[in-house]
Amino acid sequence: MRMKLVTVLTAAGILFLFAAVKGNGTGKNRTAQGTDTCIDTDRFYDHTIWTDQEPVNYLFCPLDKVSVELLQTSAVTRLEWQKNCTAINFTSSTHLSSEFYRNGTAFLTFYKLGKDDAGSYTCTVYVGDQRNASFTIRVTMEDNPCSTYPEFMSPFGNDTYQLYTGDQVTFNCTTKLQYDSRFTWCNSTIQWLKDGAMLVNANHYTYSERSWFDNNATNKFISSVLTFNIASEKDYGVYSCLVRNSSMVFTLKSASLNHTAAVLAAILVLIFLVLAVLLIAKCRLNCKLWYRDKYGELEMNDGKLYDAYVSYSSKTDDRKFVNFILKPHLENKYNYKLHLHDSNILPNLEPSAEVIMNVSRCRRFIVVLSRAYLEQEWCTTNFRGGLWRLLELSKKPIFIIFENQSNGIAHPAINILKSHSKHVTLISWTSRSVTSSSDFWKELRLALPRKITHRCTVGDPQIHLQEDKDPMLLLNADYLDCTADPDPEGDLGVRGPIFKGPPPRVSAMPIVSTVGSSSSDHQDLNKTEIDVSDLGSRNYGARSDFYCLVKDDDV
Repeated sequence: MRMKLVTVLTAAGILFLFAAVKGNGTGKNRTAQGTDTCIDTDRFYDHTIWTDQEPVNYLFCPLDKVSVELLQTSAVTRLEWQKNCTAINFTSSTHLSSEFYRNGTAFLTFYKLGKDDAGSYTCTVYVGDQRNASFTIRVTMEDNPCSTYPEFMSPFGNDTYQLYTGDQVTFNCTTKLQYDSRFTWCNSTIQWLKDGAMLVNANHYTYSERSWFDNNATNKFISSVLTFNIASEKDYGVYSCLVRNSSMVFTLKSASLNHTAAVLAAILVLIFLVLAVLLIAKCRLNCKLWYRDKYGELEMNDGKLYDAYVSYSSKTDDRKFVNFILKPHLENKYNYKLHLHDSNILPNLEPSAEVIMNVSRCRRFIVVLSRAYLEQEWCTTNFRGGLWRLLELSKKPIFIIFENQSNGIAHPAINILKSHSKHVTLISWTSRSVTSSSDFWKELRLALPRKITHRCTVGDPQIHLQEDKDPMLLLNADYLDCTADPDPEGDLGVRGPIFKGPPPRVSAMPIVSTVGSSSSDHQDLNKTEIDVSDLGSRNYGARSDFYCLVKDDDV
C-alpha cells in the first residue's frame, strides 16, 4: 500500500516539475528574489494556486536528477522546508505538513489553503550538516475563475407558480458565465433540484440543455429547460436550478389552496354586508336626517307663513297631544312654525275657502288621525273621496296614527292610507315615541321641510332638559328665551338630592318687606313663584294621562 502511494506522488512530482520548467524556460531567465539569501536563482520556479479549488493542495519540491540520486544513495542526506527563508515549524502548524520519501519524492500538504499561505517555499537538501542544493517555488494565490457567480437571465427572480393537478410545468433557467478558454475544467452545467435533492427520475422529468458564446467568446450562455406533468401532490414543492453554487428557485403550489382564501374572503364580505345592513337599519333615519340637514334644499322665500298645517279633533285627548306634545316639541326644539286647526276640515267633503287659504300658506299638511278624528262625517262616509280632496290641497299629506289603532282590527281608513303609501306619509305614535330620540320624531322631521336650528332656541325644560314625560304648560312661559339653564342637572334649576331628603321649601307667598323698606322695593318683588318642592320625588316615567294648569280660554 505504501509503494503505490509513493509511485503516485513521484509521478505527480515529475509532472509538476515539467510544468514549472515549461512555464519559466531556462534557469537564467527565471525570476529571482535577490534579497533572500536562501534562494538559488538557477532553481527558482513560479506556481499559481487557485483559492477554493480543492480542499487539499500539494506543493512538490522540484528536485533535479542529481539531488534525487543523492537522496536515494546516501543515508545521511535530509531535506528541510523554509518559507521566505524561515524554517517552517510543522509541529505548531495545524494545516500544513511535510512528506519525504527516499525515492526522491518530497512535498508539502495544505489542508486548508488561504491567502496567507502565499510566499516563497524553499526545499534544501543537506548531506550531513552541509547544504547541497536548494529549490524555491514562489506560490501566488489567485481567485478561482470557476468561483465567479453566474448572472441569471431567466428567471429574473424567484418565481411562484400555482397550477392544478394534471397541468404541464415548464421551468426555464438561463445563465451567463464568464468564460476563458484556459479554464475549460470549470464546471459549466446546470443541475436541477427538488426540495434540496437532485432530480433522478428521468422518466417523469424531461431535460434539454444548450449553450452558446457571445461574439468575443468572453461570456458563455447556458439554458436548461425542465418539463414535467403534475401527477400528484408529491410534484408540488420547491424546484431550483444550481450553477456554480448559485441557484434560482421555482416554487410550485397547488391552485386549489386558493379556495380557502376565497372562502375566507367571501365570509368576510358577507359579514361586512350583514353589519352594513344592520347599521343602515339601525341608523337609517339618522343618516337620512344628517344628509337632509347638510345637503337638503331650504324651502325659503316661497311665500309660505307656516311650516305645517295641523288638523286634529277638538276632543280633549287630541288637543292635549297637539298642544302639549306635538306643537312644543316641533316649535321649541326644531324651530318649526305650525298652524293649528281643530274643526272639521272637509264639511260635506269640500274644504272651506278659509281652509284652502290657510293650507296654501303652509308647506306641509299634518292630520292627527285619532279615533275621535275618524268619527267625523267625511271619514265615516267617504274617506277615499276625502283623501283625494286632501291630496289636492297638499302634495303629500302626513297622517299620524296611534299604536292602538294599528293593533288588532284596523279602521278601513288606515287600510286605505296604507294602500296609498306612495302618495301619503304614515307615521305611528307608540309608547316609545315619548323620548325625543325616538323614530317617530325622526320620521316626522324627514317629512317636514328642512330647518336651520338655532342654538339659542330651547324647548320646554320639562321635556328638553330633563326628558320629563309629564307635559305641563305654564302661563308665564319665560323659559322660551335664550338664557341657559343655571342648573342643567335640576328641574327648573331647583333640583335637590332625591335620596337625602326633600329640598328646602320655597314659599309661594310674596316676601314681606322688613321695617324701613320703601314702597318701590315692593314693586320690584317677583311674581308669585311656583311651589317646586315636590319635583324631586315625582315619577318621571311615561304617562298616559295628561293634565293642564290653564283654562281652555288661555290655550
